[in-house]
Amino acid sequence: MSRYLISFLFCCLLHNTTKAQVFNSFYGNVVNQSSFDSVQQNLLDFESLGIKEPGTAALTNTLIWLKNKYQQFGYTDIVIDTFDFIGNEAYNLIVTKPGTTYPNTFVVVDGHYDTKTGTGTNDNGSGTSIILETARLLKNIDTDYSIKFIHFSLEEVGLVGSYHFVNNIAFPNGMDIRVLLNIDEVGGDITKTNNTIVCERDESNPTAANAASHAFTDTLDTCVQLYSNLFTEISYAYGSDYMPFQAKDYVITGFFEKNETPHRHQATDSIAYVDIPYVYEITKATIGSTMYFAVARDSANSINEWDENNFSIYPNPTSEHLKIVLKQKNEVIKKIEITNQLGEKIFVKDNINFTSETINTKPFKTGMYYLMIESNEKISIQKFIKK
Repeated sequence: MSRYLISFLFCCLLHNTTKAQVFNSFYGNVVNQSSFDSVQQNLLDFESLGIKEPGTAALTNTLIWLKNKYQQFGYTDIVIDTFDFIGNEAYNLIVTKPGTTYPNTFVVVDGHYDTKTGTGTNDNGSGTSIILETARLLKNIDTDYSIKFIHFSLEEVGLVGSYHFVNNIAFPNGMDIRVLLNIDEVGGDITKTNNTIVCERDESNPTAANAASHAFTDTLDTCVQLYSNLFTEISYAYGSDYMPFQAKDYVITGFFEKNETPHRHQATDSIAYVDIPYVYEITKATIGSTMYFAVARDSANSINEWDENNFSIYPNPTSEHLKIVLKQKNEVIKKIEITNQLGEKIFVKDNINFTSETINTKPFKTGMYYLMIESNEKISIQKFIKK
């Protein structure tokens, strides 16, 4: 991990209680399918590929290894993003899992796969291993939002791969990113007790996305406690692949080890000094968090989705009120629920039977919201905008 500032915790808060969201048994069941052996094998394979510096065969071979892993998992939307660095070709790997409700809005889970001086088993084989295990388990899980698993190259020489992606692909094309979760150097210090993970948030200029980053990081903090055995601290984001996104006001959050390894950027950054059980716990936290951010659903027990013609909402955009008109008069509604883009519930009404309903939207802040209507057997979600 490229860290050029003095390492200290900025506004760190130790969190011992969970927040609004509660344990989701479906998410928990998926998390429990994560494999310690897979995480360990990924670390061993990453190490065996050698020193992954710019222009080396080891860097190219690691790209091929990553691509093959995703193909084995069953992914088909696999893109190699090629760019030039001082006369050498370099590559980001971008793998997309489509969402079912908001396919053009993305949860990004990323980390770099290049190394400096050594094989980089902690920095950043640890993050690479976690992303792979997360992708393996979520391949056949339905999610409302699409997920992009991105492995950036040349982070160690100045975040080159992530800057290329943001400045040439994401930002010019108006990519809609709900949140980016960066995972970098999370193997811990084997000589210490590694039971705390640092959740990092945006504390920098520009500040337009800071509040959203804080809210998502609070959610990340809670998911760690719900789906792993780790404690958490919150600190500020810097020096890794989320910063090019931060500079364009994308919403970011991330993981970084609490006990920083003394082997970073050295030949001794090997599996012998990585706390593998710690990496495994962070893997579980990542799986649970990614499912929460992408709104994963249990397709085996899912309810039927309504046809959009069954009800209408207007005006949209709205400034003072939103009217819901139900077109099927015999439908019994269990719940109306409105959430903001952070997944926070701001309106709930239960056990109602109506053909039309008007909701006062004056107290709502300007932005996009999601309206969910649920009956005994069906559910529908529609977006609306508060002006």
